[in-house]
Amino acid sequence: MLRRDPAFAEAFCALDRREYMQIVSDTSRALYDRDTAPGAEPEDLMRLDIPVLVIPGKDASHATSAARYLEECLPGAQYWDMAPEQQTEASAPARVLEFLQNVR
Repeated sequence: MLRRDPAFAEAFCALDRREYMQIVSDTSRALYDRDTAPGAEPEDLMRLDIPVLVIPGKDASHATSAARYLEECLPGAQYWDMAPEQQTEASAPARVLEFLQNVR
């Protein structure tokens, strides 16, 4: 953006450095204010009334514990209790289609 938009670059460079650093700091704290994934508060998730299929992962960005957390917070969520290494090109699409076919 800085390289392609001269007006943005000018406005960005005119920002007060201390104020900008405070915004970055506040944003960081707000995004990572808990041990769970950033985003909706657990209470907000618990009020949702939508069909959900939770598929666990197991890598740096998708912890199995995060999937279990979502299962606990989303009423009526279906948890696919399948280890990530068993989620294959054959099994995963079939499970998703099964879920979608049963959504009311």
